Amino acid sequence: MAYTNIDNGEEKFLSYLYTGTGNTGSNRALTFNGSVDLKPGQIWMAKRSTTTANMHNILETEYHGAGYHWLATNSNGLTGPNEGNCDSFDSNGITLDTTNQGSYYHNENNIEYVVWAFAEIGGSPVTNTDGDITSSVLADQSVGMSYVHWSGNSTNNQTIGHGLGKRPRLIQVFHEPNVHTDRPYWWDANSFNHVIRNRVNAAGNTESDSALGRVGAFDDGSQGTSSIFTVFSGSSSYEATNQTGYDYLAICHTDVQGFKKIGDYIGNGSTNGTFVYCGFKPALIWIRPMNRTGYTLGFDNARNPDNRDSGEAIGMAGASNTAVSDANTKIDILSNGFKWRTTGSNFNESGIRYAFFAVAESPFTTSTGIPTTAR
Repeated sequence: MAYTNIDNGEEKFLSYLYTGTGNTGSNRALTFNGSVDLKPGQIWMAKRSTTTANMHNILETEYHGAGYHWLATNSNGLTGPNEGNCDSFDSNGITLDTTNQGSYYHNENNIEYVVWAFAEIGGSPVTNTDGDITSSVLADQSVGMSYVHWSGNSTNNQTIGHGLGKRPRLIQVFHEPNVHTDRPYWWDANSFNHVIRNRVNAAGNTESDSALGRVGAFDDGSQGTSSIFTVFSGSSSYEATNQTGYDYLAICHTDVQGFKKIGDYIGNGSTNGTFVYCGFKPALIWIRPMNRTGYTLGFDNARNPDNRDSGEAIGMAGASNTAVSDANTKIDILSNGFKWRTTGSNFNESGIRYAFFAVAESPFTTSTGIPTTAR
């Protein structure tokens, strides 16, 4: 059996940089610069600025289509149609629309932006009846990702089908109505029945039982399996995950050998920091402290192309969405994983457990046995 079926990670994921022009007179087409064409089906976009306003990380997916978005630092629900960052997902790039284009989120003059683009799954969602709640699922098991859409029923311990064929390791839940500020992320590294409350317009939170509803797929034989995950109440309501009258979208991820790894590690508090094995050279890394207050922060191979005693992080949720590059963000991206060169508390504090998500630029060993080199 081959080590991986994805020899070139850029077929499935790409980090891309561009500079804003400030133009509001016409749409702006952006062509990706990968080694192969990539039509996106999910994009996260953020400014690299540390001083300008509107430091929102924007998410759009193919499930709802270009023109619909969530903002990582705004409590609004899904916004659209034709109010998103993109006018279209193209065969090898994206086209920015003209809504607030000049000085808003995605085309401010002389400001650089980063795009994290996941390849389109394509096709139409299918009805999934594996769980208590019928879901609508768009899945690609070869990359370990699915979009799961459901309507809440305000009932505790409800299972929902996810279509991955393997137990999820990361579930990101987004509410469609504008009802509250919690967007729960469940990581496999969470304590049992806890989630990360990615509270927008507020400081990052530690693990919590989330008063507004929880989600989970722990490997206990019932809450999480190869076909379902579970939503259940918090101490006061279901609003974050399963309220009657509300709709939700979960982005589910699981491991794929040679392409995607979701796990955890313990910080060692040294500049000769913890090494984290992935089995590939990462193109994208998300990090989240588990048992302390913090943020979900991202690194990528476009902003961090070389191991030169440096690194740049961008926040994904909470109050810290500016780009940061200092002594606390130093990282080496290696042929088989990554290694910290910092004692920074967001990544490598001694004794702290951190969850990570990584996708590949290239596998450690290709399907034909060719090894990947470090940078």
